[in-house]
Amino acid sequence: MVQKVVVLLSGGIDSPVAAHLFAEAGAKVILLNIDHRPFTDDKTIKNVDKLVDRLKEIHPDIVFYRTKFEDIHKLITKNTESSFRCILCRRMMYRAAEKLAENLEASSIATGESLGQVASQTLSNLATEDEAVDLPIHRPLIGLDKNEIIDIAKEIGTFDISIKPAVCCLLTPSGPRIKSSNDEVLREEKKIQINPLIESLEYFKP
Repeated sequence: MVQKVVVLLSGGIDSPVAAHLFAEAGAKVILLNIDHRPFTDDKTIKNVDKLVDRLKEIHPDIVFYRTKFEDIHKLITKNTESSFRCILCRRMMYRAAEKLAENLEASSIATGESLGQVASQTLSNLATEDEAVDLPIHRPLIGLDKNEIIDIAKEIGTFDISIKPAVCCLLTPSGPRIKSSNDEVLREEKKIQINPLIESLEYFKP
C-alpha cells in the first residue's frame, strides 16, 4: 500500500530535497506551502511555484496545495512573547499540515528540517514542536550537513531556484528561544484561539 505524506514546502534548499527523497522512496507526496505574505514577498511564492514545477518534472504524481497564514501571524505577533514566535509558528504549520493530511487520508507529515540550522530546529524546540500534533513527523535530512543537502539539491535541479533572491520572514525575533518546554509554549498558546484559526484555514491548488 502506497503511503501518503504531507511535506511542508518552503522556497529554501532543504524542503524540496526532503520531498524528493520521499517521492523517490515510493511515497505519495502531497506538498503544502504556507503563504506567509505580507511577511514575505511575492518572489518567495514564485520560487516555491518553480520548485513545485521542477519536482513534478521528476515525480509527476506529486500534488500541491497552499494555505494562507496572515491572520495567524498577526495574532501570534500581537498576543505572544516575541521570543516564542518561531516555535509557535512552526507548531501552527504542523497543525495546518495535519489538517490537510486528515482531509486527504495521509498518514504522516514531513519537513526539510535538519538539526540546529536555526533556532526552531534545536533538539529541545523540535521536541516541543512535535507535541502540537498527533501524526508522526518525519525529518529525512535531520542528520545531514548543509553541504550534503546542497549536493542533492544540485543533483535534482532545485538548488538554483532555491537560492534566487527573496525576502525571508520579517517576523523572526532578534532573540529567539533555543530551548523550550511544552508547558511554557502552551501558556503562550492560551493567548490565542488555536482551534478556530486552524479550522478557518482553506487549502487551494495554485
